[in-house]
Amino acid sequence: MRCGSLVLVAALAASPVNAAPRPPAYYSAEEGFNSSYALRERVIAQTMLISAGYQNAVPTERFTLHTFNAIRDFQIANSLTPSGSLDKATSDKLFAVARPMFNMWDFRQIGHPTRGRPIWIPQGMGLRPYPNRNGLTYRDATDRVQVSYNYFSGTTPEAVYAGLLEKMRGNGTVIHYSVLKDGWFVISATTGDGDDEYVRYHADGDGILGFAAFWNNAKGVVNGERIAVLMSASLGSVMNGRPFVEPPGFLDEEPARVAAAPAVVPVSRPDPAVIPPAPNVLAPVPNPAAPPPVARAKPEDKISTGSGFFVDGQGRFITNNHVIETCKDIVVKTPDGQIRKAAVRATDAANDMALIQVTGAEGHKFPPLRLGARLGEGIATFGYPHLDLLANTGNFTLGNVTALAGVNDDSRFYQISAPVQAGNSGGPVLDNFGNVAGVVQSKLNVLKVAIASGDFPQNINFAIKGAILASFLESNGVTIMPGSITGAKLDPADLADAAKTVSGLVACQ
Repeated sequence: MRCGSLVLVAALAASPVNAAPRPPAYYSAEEGFNSSYALRERVIAQTMLISAGYQNAVPTERFTLHTFNAIRDFQIANSLTPSGSLDKATSDKLFAVARPMFNMWDFRQIGHPTRGRPIWIPQGMGLRPYPNRNGLTYRDATDRVQVSYNYFSGTTPEAVYAGLLEKMRGNGTVIHYSVLKDGWFVISATTGDGDDEYVRYHADGDGILGFAAFWNNAKGVVNGERIAVLMSASLGSVMNGRPFVEPPGFLDEEPARVAAAPAVVPVSRPDPAVIPPAPNVLAPVPNPAAPPPVARAKPEDKISTGSGFFVDGQGRFITNNHVIETCKDIVVKTPDGQIRKAAVRATDAANDMALIQVTGAEGHKFPPLRLGARLGEGIATFGYPHLDLLANTGNFTLGNVTALAGVNDDSRFYQISAPVQAGNSGGPVLDNFGNVAGVVQSKLNVLKVAIASGDFPQNINFAIKGAILASFLESNGVTIMPGSITGAKLDPADLADAAKTVSGLVACQ
């Protein structure tokens, strides 16, 4: 049995757990939860526990043993007092842990094309919508996850439930849990091909309305069981009137954060006297490193620099949002040495990306895009760091993918060992075949970590994953060229040449 299905089994089997004896601490935690928090706040807390992977049941109006155990497990895992009560320290930490997951999933409330009823749909991770005759299907290019929101007329939950179970049992699917009651049903299963599956449908008019979610952790961990529980909660809210919230607005109600390490520094190159605001893409919020003491520049002299690369033949170019977010005038120095004006076309502050149009750069070379990379895979970066010290013709470094997530397990990022410096922000991360696999974003603040831990970490840097970039580009009308990992790998010199021909120096004021 796959671990995702185990979680779903627990999510659906609420009654036996709730009948278990309650520890003494439960009653004070219950009183505090039900009396101190409004209904919306109670639902938000449970929603965050689901996204963090600690609560595996849909939110309810009241405190339950599910919620008590989830809070206590979360507190233990995060070195907090394991009281089972939702205190401020726990709430603050929950927001820090939950936010990256919601940023990755990018849930939107989508109405069914014919029935109009809205439910949560995860549009992140490079998922693309495909209309079908019964509704909408979302899937990603790497086949990690697929979600379909459908309406079937002229049938009933009872008929479909019986037919699905018979079909699943006949084709070797392992059914972990199934329930039919009050005009709706749920089935949790694992197919013979190893895909985890969650299906929920409700009676609606003369037919049934619901969704089917499939995911395969062997093709990339997306925490599909959490997606399924959250979608199930949203559908139950629409069809049965259960309490829930609208995505992603509750994240704007974030309480004051608790200070946490490690600190992360964006790797754009600011003027030494001017430090731009930290991007809000990692939890905890990154804090730029303090600059050396120098004379303060005049406001009109403030210039920051970064890196970037072309993403199509129409002169469109990617960099980090924190490179250009405070700038009025932007220029890009292209590989031919020309300095060209540029204008912002779209930004995504949450994922720290900016799409800019470079004037007169139509027909420029651009790299193919690869959505994922493997742990340990060799990569390279190219950018324009420390223009006051290093060559202004570009800097090429080699390394590896050292982790498939960033700070606090933020799955939108890779951790990479290729050295990056101030000015590398927005530059490409390339695999050994010349595909772009990510975008350089930040580096660990070595000094702060050393002060906190007594150890000096080395080459701990972070890059936005290719799947996040692909989703941003496609949502802004840029057609991506899929990368390939067949054929001969490029040697470092050829890879450096390929990187240089598609990259550029970004400067803005």
